[in-house]
Amino acid sequence: MKKLTSIIAAALALSLLAGCSPSSNKPSDGTDTESKNDTVAVTTAAPVETAPVTDAVTEPPAPSSPTTLRDAYDGIFYIGVALPGSLIGNAKFNGVITDNFNSITCENETKPDFVLDAAASRAGLPDTYTSPRFNFAQAKKAADYAVKNNMKMRLHPLVWHSQTPAWFFTEDYTDGGALVSRDVMLARMESYIKTVLEYFKDNYPGLIYAVDVVNEAFDTGVGDANGIRMQDNRWYDTVGPDYVYYAFKYAREYAAEDMKLFYNDYACMWKTDLMLNNLAQIKEEGLIDGIGMQSHLAATDSVTQFLRAAEKFCGAGYELQLTELDVGVKSDSESEFKTQGKFYGDLMSGLIKLIKKGANITSVTVWGISDGNTWRAGEYPLLFNADLSPKPAYEQFLAASPLVTE
Repeated sequence: MKKLTSIIAAALALSLLAGCSPSSNKPSDGTDTESKNDTVAVTTAAPVETAPVTDAVTEPPAPSSPTTLRDAYDGIFYIGVALPGSLIGNAKFNGVITDNFNSITCENETKPDFVLDAAASRAGLPDTYTSPRFNFAQAKKAADYAVKNNMKMRLHPLVWHSQTPAWFFTEDYTDGGALVSRDVMLARMESYIKTVLEYFKDNYPGLIYAVDVVNEAFDTGVGDANGIRMQDNRWYDTVGPDYVYYAFKYAREYAAEDMKLFYNDYACMWKTDLMLNNLAQIKEEGLIDGIGMQSHLAATDSVTQFLRAAEKFCGAGYELQLTELDVGVKSDSESEFKTQGKFYGDLMSGLIKLIKKGANITSVTVWGISDGNTWRAGEYPLLFNADLSPKPAYEQFLAASPLVTE
């Protein structure tokens, strides 16, 4: 995935061959390079004889800088975007999406409350008691779009306390039913994970490169003595604190070999040790591959502190992905957008430096396409304005790539 040193060396070699290219704070659009192809003809006075025309001498063209995110980070890590179903295949957004991203995450369509089928599960009782029914129609739309546009996909998420319907945990598959026993819920968990992973493994082989097996399970503020979330968490209520372990156990059993298994969480720079401690046994047994840092940030946060946490995860032997990146600001003023752009640029430059030091960072996903389609309305956190024009954040994100000629 990442041969960053080789890529940089190759780019440098090409630039030395071609001579110095013009410097600019913006990436080249490819129109300021020239190829010389002058033919020099030599004639004599004699009308019947002419000297042979010399061979054309052509200098190799200067390498052009990538002008889209997808090209700028090609071979370094995946550049992803989270999309709601309404934007998948939408002609207005399609060009910006396919030009800039080679990975997608469904904003909702692969979450439990979208793929679990309540009516079919109830209607099938008692046969469905430990094997609920599913509907993948909306997830299929996203998967088909990714395949059509030569993209990969992050599967988000399997086990999460939120957006998992209450009926899934009850005896009769109704919201008001009594909670099932631990053994029944473990059976349902296994059935759920098996069905989802095998759906993609069988129907879209090679599409899913990362799976958020468990999402947001650790938080000392709402957790037990070990910081495992108890509040509003039916997984904890039915299975107990080891539900995280069993989720990874089942995922490793049913995932394809090319599906990397991730634990995904927010505020990772504040709870790095909490996460590492709770995942230690899972990692020791080889059931997890990586950490997903959601990265819902503000432009006033410390890039240094964030990168320190990222380096610690990598140093502990985890593959690392930024899975839900957005950076909020106080207004849409020029000064705020300039500050936001610097934050994005510093963050991406910092990730590149970590990779050069050996960190295994394989994907960066922004959580939305534009400020007109974001869950953080009024914070203007993304790379494109509502009209899809690129912001300073986009330019700085792009310029941080070592493949961009400055």
